[in-house]
Amino acid sequence: MLYVTKGLSGVDTGEAITMVDAAYEDAANGANVIIDAFVHETDVLLPNQVVSAYLDWNDGGATVLFPKIVGGLLHVSATRFLAPGQYVIRLNAQNYRSPLQNKVAVNYFVTVTSTTPVSNPQKYIFGPILPRDSGFPNVNQWEFQLDSDQLILESSVKMLLLTSKGERVMEPNYGTNIRRILFELQIAGIDSLLQDEIVSALALWEPRVELQSLTLQRDQNNRNVCMNLVLISKLSKQAFETSVEYVR
Repeated sequence: MLYVTKGLSGVDTGEAITMVDAAYEDAANGANVIIDAFVHETDVLLPNQVVSAYLDWNDGGATVLFPKIVGGLLHVSATRFLAPGQYVIRLNAQNYRSPLQNKVAVNYFVTVTSTTPVSNPQKYIFGPILPRDSGFPNVNQWEFQLDSDQLILESSVKMLLLTSKGERVMEPNYGTNIRRILFELQIAGIDSLLQDEIVSALALWEPRVELQSLTLQRDQNNRNVCMNLVLISKLSKQAFETSVEYVR
C-alpha cells in the first residue's frame, strides 16, 4: 500500500507560528516554510518497493523532484521562502507497480502573514460578482455588487460550473457537462471524469484559475450534490475555496 505521513514545520524571522495546516507571522517580507514528510510503500510483493515524489509549492517557482528510491521509504524534505499570502502546497507520490502505478497526493494549506503595514495592492481585475453562499453579499443582500481580484475569479468559476453547455445564447460551448455527469451517467470513476471536465472548462473559459482539489458531498437519494473546490489564482498565486451546489 502506498501512503504519505504528512509533516510540516516552519522557521520564520521572528514571531509566531501556528498550525492551520500552518500560519506564519513574520515581521519582514515572508517566512521559510519547511515541508517534511515520508512516502511509504508497504507491499512486500512489489519488486524493490520503488517510490518517488515531487513537491509543487504553487508559488510560481520550480517544482521540487525527489528521485526514485528503493526500499519503500522516501524522506521528503524541502524549504522555501514564501512571501505573505495563502498557498496550497501539493505533495505527489507514486510507486512503480505494473501495469498501473499507484499514486497519492496530499495538500498543505499554508498562510504567511506580515505584521508590516502594506499599502493596498494594485487590482488585477474588476467587475460584477455573483451573490455568495456566506458573508457579504449573500442572496438576501445582493442587488448589484462590484469587487476585484479573487472574488471576481470565484464568481467567474461558479458561473462557468453552474452553466450547462448549450444554455448560453450565442455561445453554446460555454459551460460544462457536470449536471449530466452527476445525474445521468451511471459509470465508475465519476470523480475523475468531473475533474477532467472542470480542468478543460477552466483552460478554455477561465485560464486565470487552476483546479487544485475537488471533493463531493451527496444526499442519500443523489438528488443534491455539493461540489467543493480548492483553486489557485494564477494572477496572485493565492489559493481560494468555493462550493457549487447542484439539485436534480
